[in-house]
Formats: sequence, structure tokens, C-alpha cells
Amino acid sequence: MTVSDSIRLQGDIDRAIAIDAFPRTAVLTCDIEPDYGARTGTAALLEEEQPLNDVLAFCAAQKLPLSCFVVTSLLQGNKGGICVLRAANLDVHAHSHTHNTQQYRVSSAEEMQKAQDVFSAFFGRPSLGYRAPQGVLYPGDIQALSGAGYAFDSSVFPSRRRGLFDYRALPTEPWMWRGGVLELPFAALAHSRRRVTVSMLKLRGRRFWQRQLREPAHWPHVFVIDSHLHDFFTPGNFHHLPLAYRLAYGRRKEQGFALLSWLVELLKGQGYRFVDMTSLCRELRARK
Repeated sequence: MTVSDSIRLQGDIDRAIAIDAFPRTAVLTCDIEPDYGARTGTAALLEEEQPLNDVLAFCAAQKLPLSCFVVTSLLQGNKGGICVLRAANLDVHAHSHTHNTQQYRVSSAEEMQKAQDVFSAFFGRPSLGYRAPQGVLYPGDIQALSGAGYAFDSSVFPSRRRGLFDYRALPTEPWMWRGGVLELPFAALAHSRRRVTVSMLKLRGRRFWQRQLREPAHWPHVFVIDSHLHDFFTPGNFHHLPLAYRLAYGRRKEQGFALLSWLVELLKGQGYRFVDMTSLCRELRARK
């Protein structure tokens, strides 16, 4: 995807959300998906309860609400992590049905609807929000989101990931799509458009991010943090990853919680409050 994709998506934007008087707000989200985005063909980190329970314990200690986006094909069976997801009464939303990125690019609308159907059957309520695999939106996806009954989307990185997307022309703050779906973009810095995710914190390290985050004026007013279970734990199939991914994910493997804790304290020090995605969606949709 190229800058032209940003321009195409700009045509689907209805209006920006007025955030002038809105409090600085942050949300911690965690994608519940196959290991390393399905690059190993396994979901080992969901087989047992402990990984997700440890994330919940971290959030409780930090007094952080947590919002999860689950790949709905994983809801089948009796995986320990899914049992935790259901029993903990968390703020949960849909993250596609399969996370099969090759299939998704030709069937994204069907995946959105399938995810909504499976999610609704499992949780007894529709999914309020949606997140696309790898943060990519294809032509027709905005209309499909509305048609599947989602109130908000949180797929867009207003940044660039080489070979995958270039959304630097899109806003860094929330907006409404035509059709009435609210977009809650991931955190990206206004001056550099760098993505502030737990994966990127680990890849670049604290010293790099101390420089990048030196000026709070460059931070988004609404700061949505992306994370995955593999940001905090290393499954036994790590060695099955292609070399490039082993090198990337191998950096600071054990520092996920420490780096996230550092970011959380930084945000709180600048007056950010932490809420979940459902609360944020409802508050922003009420604004004119």
C-alpha cells in the first residue's frame, strides 16, 4: 500500500472529532491472536491460562483497564486463555475471524461479518469494535464495517509500515467515517509518525523512545497502545519464525512489561487518564 491508499481513505472520512476540551486519554489494548500474528501456525500462548492472567495481574497492579481484540476462530475449543477472556468480563472486541492475511485481502468484508456472527454467538452480545489484521483497510471496508454493525474501528496506524501500508496522510486523532463508524487510530507521533506500540518499544529500546517522546506536544491527545501476548511472553515455537522476525522479536524479549510500565508512567505524568475502548467510543460518539 502507498500514500494513494491514504488519499483513498481520506475520501471516506466524514469529519474529525472535536477533542479540544476532551481530557487526555490513553487505552491499553491487547490483540488476542495466533502466535506472532499467525506466522508460526500455532496459538501456544492461549493454550494455558497463565499468560493472559499475568497480563491481567499487571493491569490490576498498574490500575489499568484492558481492552482485548480477539480473532474469533480462536473462540472455538477450550483454550485456557479464551476461558480467562470470557470469565474475566473484559472489554472485548473482534479482530477478524481468521487473521489469515493472504485470505483477508480478498475477503475482508466476509471476515468482518463472520467475526461479528461468531463473536455475538460466543459472548451473547455484538462486538462494538473491530480491528483489522496488520492494520490494513481495503477498498469497501468502511462500508463493510458499518454493514456488520460495528460502532468503532481501531485498525489505522497513521504511520508507515514499509511494504504493508502508508497512512501518514491520515489524522492522528479520532474521526468519523462516512456511514457512522468511529475510528480510534493507534498512537503515532505527530512530528515523526512513529508508531508507539509495545512491539516498537522493544524493537527500538528506551533510550530511542526517550528522545522520540521528549515533547508531549507531539503525542496524540487520544493515545491507543497496541500490544500482543508475544510482546510479554516467548512461546516455545519462537525458532519456527523466519530469520527476519526472529531478529526483530528477539530484541528485548523479556522487557515487554518493564517498557510498558515506563510508558504508562510517562503518560500518567502528563495527565493522561486510562479508560477502556468501549468507554472511549461512547464518550467520543457523544461529542458533536
